[in-house]
Amino acid sequence: MNPNRLTQFAKNLIAFVIYFLGIPWLVREWICRNKVTILLYHDVSSKVFEKHIKYLIRNYNIISLESLVTAIYNQDFTVLSKKSVVITFDDGHIDNFKLLPIFHKYSIRPTIYVCTQIINTHRHFWFKIEGLSKKEKEHLKRIPNEQRIIYLRDLSNFEPKIEYKDRQALNIDELKQMMDSVDFQPHTQTHPILPNCTELDCKQEILGSKTDLELMLDLDCLHFSYPNGDYTEREIEFVKECGYRSARTTDIGWNTINTSPYTLKAIPITDSAGYIRFCAEMTSIPQRLAKIVNTFLWRRVK
Repeated sequence: MNPNRLTQFAKNLIAFVIYFLGIPWLVREWICRNKVTILLYHDVSSKVFEKHIKYLIRNYNIISLESLVTAIYNQDFTVLSKKSVVITFDDGHIDNFKLLPIFHKYSIRPTIYVCTQIINTHRHFWFKIEGLSKKEKEHLKRIPNEQRIIYLRDLSNFEPKIEYKDRQALNIDELKQMMDSVDFQPHTQTHPILPNCTELDCKQEILGSKTDLELMLDLDCLHFSYPNGDYTEREIEFVKECGYRSARTTDIGWNTINTSPYTLKAIPITDSAGYIRFCAEMTSIPQRLAKIVNTFLWRRVK
């Protein structure tokens, strides 16, 4: 069997077992009841996303990111509904615009963290370069930023500021049409892995993206998302210095009144997840298992 098909079969089997053991109900009613779940999407289709939203509306209460952050600062979760969920997206992919009718239909206001020097351009996300394998992507996330750029330049003549024929990110017209239903916030300028950047480049990506988006949309940007979820104490301090009130990671888990607003936890959701797999991923078990396996495999490769 093809390795990719085998991997998908294993993931679906795990999701099936979790679902039919009733674990999603147990996690929802016992673990999530007085905590807040932040879901992380990237480029989910309208069809899949609406199925997820229907499930969430039946079983959870969807709130805004700002509501969660304010509750943490005020040390008061009594103002939040039980089993609250915040919906977030990373990057600002072009097809996020197709989700706008769903945001309207269900009266939800997600947060979309955007890369400010990729949106409104024909530049490409470095991790979406054609021919870049999963193994290469993982390698590039672990090397100094300058080495990453050189590697991509040698591989496909990629440069962060090259304008291509096709567009991968939202443009200004789409952003403005979505503003009434979407909370746009920065996700750096070009999506580097921040701990791999020099101090100067790191701060420029964090502060520059805030300045870019505020000028572009005439709003105040108070929330940030670490690319790939990677951060150190240096990045946390820069985010604070730049005037942000919060920063979301990809650390798997739920948020409580004691969660630091600068290391908000999340539950990453597979963009193509069907109903059973989505229910299973809401427990975070598949993601935790995948993280253990990936860490083991990467250590073997090294």
